[in-house]
Amino acid sequence: MALSQYLKEHQVIAIFHYIPLHSAPAGLRFGRFFGVDRYTTSESDRLLRLPMHYGMREEDVRYIVQCIEDFYAEHRNQNIGEEEG
Repeated sequence: MALSQYLKEHQVIAIFHYIPLHSAPAGLRFGRFFGVDRYTTSESDRLLRLPMHYGMREEDVRYIVQCIEDFYAEHRNQNIGEEEG
């Protein structure tokens, strides 16, 4: 399961956010890309926008952080079980 899905199931809205400029409609129309794209496009698939706004309470931030920690703890445990099994 992806982190974004896990957060959604725990009522945390986290969305895919970044489209590289050279891939965006305006970038394709007006921009130029020079060289080899070694990182930008592949890394853009890994970015997740976490909730952040003026009205957030500290308890909200702590809940989001705890959800992320829980996801990776579960994921790590699953990977360990797969390697041993």
